[in-house]
Amino acid sequence: MLATTLRDRRWPLALTLAILGACADEPSAPSFSLPTSPNADVADPYLVTNTNDTGIGSLRWALSFTTGGETIRFDPSIAGQTIALDSSLYIRKSVTIDGPASAGITVSGRGTWRVFDTGFTGTLTVRNLAVTGGYSPLVLGAAFGPDANLVLENTVVYGNQGMSGSIVAGRKVTLTNSTVTGNSALSTPPEVWGAVTGDTLELINSTVAHNGYGGVGKQAGRVTLRNSIISNNAALNCANVGGSLVREGSNMSDDDSCGGPTEILIGDPVLQPLADNGGPTRTHALLAGSPAINRGTSCTVTVDQRYAARDTQCDLGAYESTDFTTVKIAIDPTSIIKQATGTALMSGTITCSRAESFKLVLDLKQEQKAGKTSTEVHASSTVPVECSTVARTFSASMALTEGVFQIGSANAEVHMLDAEPWITPTSASGAVRLFRSR
Repeated sequence: MLATTLRDRRWPLALTLAILGACADEPSAPSFSLPTSPNADVADPYLVTNTNDTGIGSLRWALSFTTGGETIRFDPSIAGQTIALDSSLYIRKSVTIDGPASAGITVSGRGTWRVFDTGFTGTLTVRNLAVTGGYSPLVLGAAFGPDANLVLENTVVYGNQGMSGSIVAGRKVTLTNSTVTGNSALSTPPEVWGAVTGDTLELINSTVAHNGYGGVGKQAGRVTLRNSIISNNAALNCANVGGSLVREGSNMSDDDSCGGPTEILIGDPVLQPLADNGGPTRTHALLAGSPAINRGTSCTVTVDQRYAARDTQCDLGAYESTDFTTVKIAIDPTSIIKQATGTALMSGTITCSRAESFKLVLDLKQEQKAGKTSTEVHASSTVPVECSTVARTFSASMALTEGVFQIGSANAEVHMLDAEPWITPTSASGAVRLFRSR
């Protein structure tokens, strides 16, 4: 399409070099995970080669050549840098702006301008961007707004200020693996708006939290939430959505504006402050103990905002926790049989990478012979443990329902029970020698 559009006129030399550069020097994938669905492959991008606001190689310059459907990428040499705008970027054609997956790109309105002014009815897609410093005295959209369809992927929108707290505004707005946080309102509006506002909204594994007014709000259509966090916003987390709120997977809020306790998880998701946790953009990490960990259902997004792999039972929001507690279990190789009862005392030690509480299930099996017949006997016991970074002893009396343990060898197993989802399950097994006490 690009070649056909420009076939009958002479290409600017700098544009030719920029396009050739895009083919020769593609941005690299993140080191810890390859981008996968829903982050679609991109085609034939223009290349932004500097962080200037204007001039050859700038983002504004590249946008001026778009005719609809192009993808703009960034030279790896400017990955992680900031483009400070002297005026809004006026988007009037459908375009994809794809930041480097390794370190992203920040686009700032410097607290003076709306960052992306979308005065058209097509689609603006942004990926791997940090959008900040947006300002608008108008009702809708300090960072994005107000007219286009918007698709945000692996993107963070923070530190923007809008008249009514509306920061991301459009017709159909879709957020996947994205975070909208730390934005503020210039004034209290006559009706409740959300930081993310649109005729139709869809949030997939995204986080909208800690904004100075509402969380999400619709203008006309419906709001769909899937495995997302809308929490800790200064006003209602879900505003003006009514019966048009569709909940898929599991979602979490710290008020009941997005649904009651039978429809949504209600509580504090325990988010860490926005920080560089790896990947192209900053994220809210989930603290160990967050009720959002492993609470997703019908998970369809295989990576998080950082491109870190998600579990099959994903975490809620844009961040997939990898801060797991590890556990080491050691079984003592000998066990004492009590003379009076024939019960065996099974013991061992347990160590955790941080303090945790859960239960251990101990199993002791022994093959016993009576004449020519062999029978396996089995005893089980459950014990609570307080685990820490210092090895602690656990033990349990193992009694058979019929018969007694005999001197000789046996097989012991230990596995965890009722552990929190951020604790990595582990188990231990091994041969033990049974001795009779005096």
